[in-house]
Amino acid sequence: MARPVRELAKILYFVAFLAAGLLLVRSGALPVWLFVIAVVLVAGMRVLSRLDAYQDDLSVSAESITRVHGSRMRKMTEETVRWNDLERVELLAREVGPDKQDMLFVLHGTGDSGVAIAGPVADRHGLPGLLAARLPGFRQDLVQEARAATQQASFLLWERPGSAG
Repeated sequence: MARPVRELAKILYFVAFLAAGLLLVRSGALPVWLFVIAVVLVAGMRVLSRLDAYQDDLSVSAESITRVHGSRMRKMTEETVRWNDLERVELLAREVGPDKQDMLFVLHGTGDSGVAIAGPVADRHGLPGLLAARLPGFRQDLVQEARAATQQASFLLWERPGSAG
């Protein structure tokens, strides 16, 4: 479901909640004070969720790629892989996002280092082009093939020569 449709659905549910509550108050089945508290709580939750927006930032430097994601009120997570530690770049098609429509770039490093980057974030930062410029033998053609995929699939875009991935 697209974001505007989801927002419209939330608004309609809130209006239905208000209408049902008012009907219950009018019929005497719900005390006014309880209805007011419920409205304040529901409206407050909507406001708080907007204040604590999810952040997903990607930083590419000469030394590493770092993704920081989460929200201010909840835990922020940081994933990093150094260029020297990068072993393999994999692209998973139809893996994340609404209705699993988006791609997921997975940069595997040595040990437990690595970064998973959703397709929209990767596109916003020009990640496929950066990887193609940085990694000799990077398969840019497979990125286009993954975009056209109609079902879940995995594409190996690059692997360090001599690595046993």
